Amino acid sequence: MRTHQASQTAVKVARFVAVLARQPHLAPLLPKGAAESMERLMLHTGLLKPWMLRLYGARWYSRLVTSIERETVPGQVLCVGLRKRFMDDETRAALAEGRRQVLVVGAGLDTLSWRLAREYPDVTFIELDHPASQAMKREALEGMGALPPNLHLVGVDLSRTPLEEGLAQLAVWRKDVPSVVIAEAVLMYLEEAHVSAFLEAVHRCTGPGSRLLCTCFRWETRGRPTMGARTRSVISSWLRLAGEPLLWIVRDEELGPFLARHGFRQDATPERVELHRRYLVPAGLPEVPVSLFEFPVVADRE
Repeated sequence: MRTHQASQTAVKVARFVAVLARQPHLAPLLPKGAAESMERLMLHTGLLKPWMLRLYGARWYSRLVTSIERETVPGQVLCVGLRKRFMDDETRAALAEGRRQVLVVGAGLDTLSWRLAREYPDVTFIELDHPASQAMKREALEGMGALPPNLHLVGVDLSRTPLEEGLAQLAVWRKDVPSVVIAEAVLMYLEEAHVSAFLEAVHRCTGPGSRLLCTCFRWETRGRPTMGARTRSVISSWLRLAGEPLLWIVRDEELGPFLARHGFRQDATPERVELHRRYLVPAGLPEVPVSLFEFPVVADRE
């Protein structure tokens, strides 16, 4: 199977999860079953090899990752794992509150919808992603067993096809039903005008009380930079070379009003959205750093 069908960022994220799963003090912070299912998916696609998993489990490799992070962005790998945990926890909470549909936009190699579809057979789960990526993922997931009947993998190039048109392909999607819409590590790769268009489409395609879960990118928080200027330049350059340049960077104080203009009410309660406070402190790991440049967002449709 051709490995170039997945974005380099999606591959990097999946490998970060595999690295975390081999660190005994951090592995319990990952969503239950997330690392195992993602590794199975990656092995099926050929994007992960057994020798890589052995490498990730080596102590010297863990020390090397920590050393590199210390000189660049401390807690970058952990941030990926904790945002996966955040999306898992928040989706479950939203379903417990009565939402009956889950839409994942640009899921990449993530397995959240595949895992939760099995646990919530009465909930409709839909993934929209690029046709080539989705075909690769479907083949891999089917190699892991029959797909849950309530999971729908749809190949749509959202750079050319509006969200509403993509959802219109599915008779099971209902615009009047309270839903969960997940856009993890997606919005920062869009121009601001396209972010606005996306939010407006989500508002039109979901019922009142629907919840948006996403991540956003920032260069500073509370007036302090989230990384050094040199590291910032390196990360920006790498993403440009990978064909995934950062296009939408938002300030903390700008996000709430921006979402409100598009009909969403942000909940920025620190205990809920600050990953360090929500996960590391209760786990007895307050000294462990987690990067701040990508952060999770919860907003309800008004």
